[in-house]
Amino acid sequence: MQRRTFLKGLAGAAFVPSQLFASTECENSLFPHSIMHADFTPSNGELHLLYGQLPHDITGHVFFAEGIPLEQNHLSPSGRGALTRIDFSADKSLFTRKMIDTPSAIMQQHIDYWPDKFNLLGGMAYHSPTMGFVNYCNTAPNYLGDNRFALSYEGGVPYEFDAMTLDLITPIGHYDEWQSSFPPWMDAFTPDKWLFPQVRTTGHPYFDLDSDECFTINYGGNISNTGTNNGFIRLLKWDKQNQLRGWNIVGRDGRPAFIAATAHSLGVTRNHVLVFETAAQVEPLRMIGIRSVYAQQHRTPVWVIRKKDLLESRDIVTADYIELDFDTSDVMCNYDDYDNEITIYGQYLGAMDKSEPLYNRDKLLFGGRVSSGLSGYPAAPVDVGGLVRARIQVQSDSVREIAGDFRLIRDDQLFWDMNDPAYRGHFQFPEQFDHIYWAAVGYRKSHVIERVADAYEHYPNRLFTNDSLPQQDQPSALIHMDCRQMSVTDAYQFPEDCVMRTPQFMAKPNSHDQDQGYVFTAVVRKNPTNQSGNGKEIWLFDAQNLAQGPLAILGHPELNFATTNHALWVPSIGPRPMNAYKADVAEFFASRAPKHRRAVRQVIEQQILPRFG
Repeated sequence: MQRRTFLKGLAGAAFVPSQLFASTECENSLFPHSIMHADFTPSNGELHLLYGQLPHDITGHVFFAEGIPLEQNHLSPSGRGALTRIDFSADKSLFTRKMIDTPSAIMQQHIDYWPDKFNLLGGMAYHSPTMGFVNYCNTAPNYLGDNRFALSYEGGVPYEFDAMTLDLITPIGHYDEWQSSFPPWMDAFTPDKWLFPQVRTTGHPYFDLDSDECFTINYGGNISNTGTNNGFIRLLKWDKQNQLRGWNIVGRDGRPAFIAATAHSLGVTRNHVLVFETAAQVEPLRMIGIRSVYAQQHRTPVWVIRKKDLLESRDIVTADYIELDFDTSDVMCNYDDYDNEITIYGQYLGAMDKSEPLYNRDKLLFGGRVSSGLSGYPAAPVDVGGLVRARIQVQSDSVREIAGDFRLIRDDQLFWDMNDPAYRGHFQFPEQFDHIYWAAVGYRKSHVIERVADAYEHYPNRLFTNDSLPQQDQPSALIHMDCRQMSVTDAYQFPEDCVMRTPQFMAKPNSHDQDQGYVFTAVVRKNPTNQSGNGKEIWLFDAQNLAQGPLAILGHPELNFATTNHALWVPSIGPRPMNAYKADVAEFFASRAPKHRRAVRQVIEQQILPRFG
């Protein structure tokens, strides 16, 4: 594939007054280290207009989740969770921010001594030998309909939250309805008194507002590619009122399905459910302090289930398996699957490892070591990424790829660290995708670590080699992809001192087209706009003209977020229905409390049961 450079006229700061981006410092690095820090106390207020003007027809509410690293080497997107809601109107924008207080996060906050203390394993997860694993529930906010909202997390059960207060209300599914993801041989090392079992699921459960069906998965039983005979994937279906209904997925040969890496995304069409194995594998040795890197595989395994096969009389379902020749993380499908043809869109990760943090004193590829203040931030990619479309056809007893419809587009200036997608109806798929907006977080030479570069040196389909990697940073970019043409039609590159994440599409009132609206982005700057505020900013774009730059930039000294993850926009919010679902987990905690020390019992009785009992 030929390298190409996207028209720079579409992507630069030249469209915005130059004084907006004037730097006040002359330092070697323009990376905003403040992205590693945030407030742990609730805050609210009216956002200040730092630049431009709010559109007269902007409306609705954006929720976004974040991760705050708690110590050195803690992977920042997986950090302590916080949730922010921003309420938009033509004349003002208000914000409310709170910590995501799951029972395990509450316990971690109050217990800090051996042997109950939670310790960081491999930079990825906190574990207490007497209580289990912390669930920060900070991956993505989701809308369930009827003023009900949920937060998801790949390392723990999802929770519903109240949109008005931002408080968690209930886990989705009683804890006993979820199966531990540990392999069976580890049962002997898992105390019966554990309060927070290790549960693996998808970061993006699917809440179908048309059919009122909710789909997610629960998987585990294996460790990477070992112990796969005990591996399992349970497809879970929920009616938002009763217990979860589950089916164990098996292949055509009758063997259990398993996931070796992660399952960040779930695909749902009118007649099918697709379980993707996504490219973010945490090496088992990481958990005991060995930092070896095994390159992600250049493939996306997919298990395809027909909804008609989900029978109430059975607890297993047969799926067809296919491997697609690219690696990805955030995956979407056209909801329309006419003639059993399914169209899939995703980012092409290439030589990028989303599970690798920068560890303190890590050796950098271009010389030097990672500083303690940056340890925990995700490692830079060692190749440019891309955007991909694939199409498959589900046949009577198999799945085949429609190879002639495969498309991959790449751009050596824009497509560095391809990350979150944004589109109308976020993680509720349209009949057909016309427009998707993507965040490219960027490339920083000082974030390229030697152990990742070595692991990916011979990765397939690289455009850049380790020897030809750019010597200059590439800033974050917001990208508009036309799905019909599979081309980039518009883009904006941010100033070099910005890190942009978490784009979210905001529809205009009474509009229907997938590009009629605005694009919300969360930006962290080293040099705050107009030298005012803390550099934690909200930038708003016209979805039909990204290249002109932001329409408005908002901020507030007390809106202090860290590394943001996914976001959600809804046109309106209201109180959660009083009679809505709530899992009764009081007995779960009460029955285990007597087995714990007094301090743990007090947290259960005084902090957890009053909120979740």
